[in-house]
Amino acid sequence: MGRTIYAEEHLRTYLASLAKPDGYVIGLILGQSSGQKDYIVHLAKTPPPLSKNVVEETLIGSSAPAEQDVANTYIRSVKDIPMSWVADHAKHVTRMLPGGMWVLGIFIVGPEDTLDNTSNVQKLKSVLGAIHKTLSWNNKYLCGNNQDEKLILSFNSVTQKYICKSIDIAKDSMLKPADWKFQEKATRWYQLEALVDFDKLYLIAADKDPETLKKQLQNILTNVVDLIESSLIVIEGEVRSPDDTLEIFGKKKKNNKECKNKTNDSSNSLQVSLYIPCSQDNSNMDVKTTACSALIRLIGQLVSKTFVHQKASIAEANTAVKEDIVRSLASRLEMHWDSLIEEENGSPEENITLHEPPRRVLIALPENKVTLSDYLFPGEGPQEALLSLQELLDLEVQESQVQKEVEVQADPTEFYCQSDVNTKQLDNNADKIGNYQAIVYTTGLSVAFILMMIAILVHQLMYNNSYSNMM
Repeated sequence: MGRTIYAEEHLRTYLASLAKPDGYVIGLILGQSSGQKDYIVHLAKTPPPLSKNVVEETLIGSSAPAEQDVANTYIRSVKDIPMSWVADHAKHVTRMLPGGMWVLGIFIVGPEDTLDNTSNVQKLKSVLGAIHKTLSWNNKYLCGNNQDEKLILSFNSVTQKYICKSIDIAKDSMLKPADWKFQEKATRWYQLEALVDFDKLYLIAADKDPETLKKQLQNILTNVVDLIESSLIVIEGEVRSPDDTLEIFGKKKKNNKECKNKTNDSSNSLQVSLYIPCSQDNSNMDVKTTACSALIRLIGQLVSKTFVHQKASIAEANTAVKEDIVRSLASRLEMHWDSLIEEENGSPEENITLHEPPRRVLIALPENKVTLSDYLFPGEGPQEALLSLQELLDLEVQESQVQKEVEVQADPTEFYCQSDVNTKQLDNNADKIGNYQAIVYTTGLSVAFILMMIAILVHQLMYNNSYSNMM
């Protein structure tokens, strides 16, 4: 039995609006997959390359002539689709999706039934292969379970007819039937809200080979992912069987709302908490003294809003929440280390460096209210998010629609006051540092966000002080 794909009727209108008299438009299918069913939330047209230079640097292997400036043109034939450019588009869009949602495939709009032509089919297979390869090689915490089965939707701009096929990239690459259904009734989405607090020290041993800040942040990310993966998810204060459905909570909230005669329907919004397993009793554990040259402190709060379809199980919801937290942290750390031109080594007088990765802002899709993400660096405003939405998602929204206060910018002066570390205090509290245990939890409240990376370079500790580090 083939896959069944559910999409809202307004997306058919969007496809028709992309019609060109003698050209083609390609884009990404975004949504959530559950077994043999897919739920589509958005179709995003792939923008044309910005300039000739970008084409020459990015579209390696493209059949389009390198000297052609395609900034204001569109694809004349299927064979001219720039594979690397579409794959790069998929990578950037994945960063904007909430946990549990992925690039499920591609769509193509043109003046013919594209899948009736063998050479066209081979080209589209190659495009999907390029997407799969790019997402597989990219940051695994960002792209996650890059599933092998992808969709191809062909829309004839002349006849307005469409056909969808699925293909397993990793196996035989044979096209299989897929039942794409446009429906007037919108898919019901459950919104899972969570807040994760971070406050953890990472000690840099003096006898280790020096590592770049990027490598140190990657190590921290791996550690945080392990914590999140091991956590227990609690929805609305209850622990349910993984096989139960979220409808249990939805119906309960709806009944409570009716009993209390509330006017606001919040039955689709569920509060989530994460609990990290406690470490075992450390009274019998060995303690080793380790000389440290520096330490990094990860501190702040991360807001998570995840959406799962109306028939989702508790297991699917748990996975989506964890994916959202990991993807959001991985996205902003990747953006942060890519933005660093050189390492900030500081000076003997300045041994505290504040690193503030970009904060998350949310934008609700107009038709289904599922929120997508963008990330703003300090000093950037909502207008930057609007540019990303227009370019990457082909969305026109107003600045007022950007939820920019879910995570607020850090106040550096306030933090430096809180982080005024003196070596005497650290020496007197060495055991406390050795026994330091990070607590990661969520309350499900949409409150302010501060996410900071603090590299505290205390070189004199290599000679005068030591820290107790629990093994």
